Amino acid sequence: MAWYLNFIDPGNAGGSVSIPESPPVVLQPIVYECPRCSAQFGSVQARRDHFFTAHPYRKPELLLRGQLLGNSETVIHAPVQATDWLLGSCHRVSMNGRMMAPDELFQTLAECRQGFHVLELSNQDANERFELRFCIPELVELQRLEDVFNTLFLDNELSVDDVRRFAEACKSLKTANEYLEGVCQYLYGVLAKDQRGGTQLSHVQYKERFNRALEALRHVERPLARTIRGIINFSFNSFAQAASQADAPALAAAASRFAGWAGKPAKSCVVELQEAQARLPIDHATDRVLSWMALSSKRQERELDELQQVSASPLWTAEDRAKALVLWSEWGRNCRSTDELRRMARRLLNDAIFAGYAEQVLERMNQ
Repeated sequence: MAWYLNFIDPGNAGGSVSIPESPPVVLQPIVYECPRCSAQFGSVQARRDHFFTAHPYRKPELLLRGQLLGNSETVIHAPVQATDWLLGSCHRVSMNGRMMAPDELFQTLAECRQGFHVLELSNQDANERFELRFCIPELVELQRLEDVFNTLFLDNELSVDDVRRFAEACKSLKTANEYLEGVCQYLYGVLAKDQRGGTQLSHVQYKERFNRALEALRHVERPLARTIRGIINFSFNSFAQAASQADAPALAAAASRFAGWAGKPAKSCVVELQEAQARLPIDHATDRVLSWMALSSKRQERELDELQQVSASPLWTAEDRAKALVLWSEWGRNCRSTDELRRMARRLLNDAIFAGYAEQVLERMNQ
């Protein structure tokens, strides 16, 4: 019956058709090629392992002074040089839609002072967009603002009308608007804290105004701006930040001592006092604390009664009362009774900054 396998009877016609035998099928091995370098592999997994090892995914990168910039808007407040910029994993770059070489890009960025610019970087893996806003003030406008400030604010006199006149006189200094905003917010904070100069701000608003000033001045590197930041930080009992203000020697020295009492020693940098700081209005409590810090040891004992009084005064903030308590504890330990010292120290036990100092004072008295 073997013949039956090679013939098919097409029905009742009585004939048959011969079917040729098929040639043997030889299966070729499947080759998986790397899309990046054309290397070949015998399995999908082998190609996958190769691809992620030999060709890791990388996004284009933009660095300014060694810091990697993100995709959100970057605001640049200080002049930059061409050598401050670096590109990473970048094959093509355009600025505001115009293609350019890296060296041309870096030089163009170094010349920017104001304005918004869009950079688009690309490589074979990805495209990245970077937004840069340049807000670099003109030196002549910064100096003009300080000249007006020194003309209007003499010694510690301050009023709402003075601040308004200052703002009006400087409103044309467009590139110094952050500087102007920060100085004005600081001055309004002083008025609110002291409730003087015709202010309608409440006492509790001084912190809001001081915080606004810190935000506006955080990128302004001028002696006046640094000193204002130092005074505000001193008022908030952020002594390490206040001590780093090298442009106000008395302030830096006082902040450094308080930082030591708080258990966080800070090194202060002292330079010659400058004219702008000598005329900078400050709040009454800060002025009194700094004046006490400048007293000789012989005169400190005379101030203990006033220190004790202000340490309980509702007119002083909690931060300023804490500073008065620390000074009283330091100066009164050799001339006041143990019971009085213990009572004053206990008032600092709930203070976030000076609780450790109070515990040390109480331990010394128990030894």
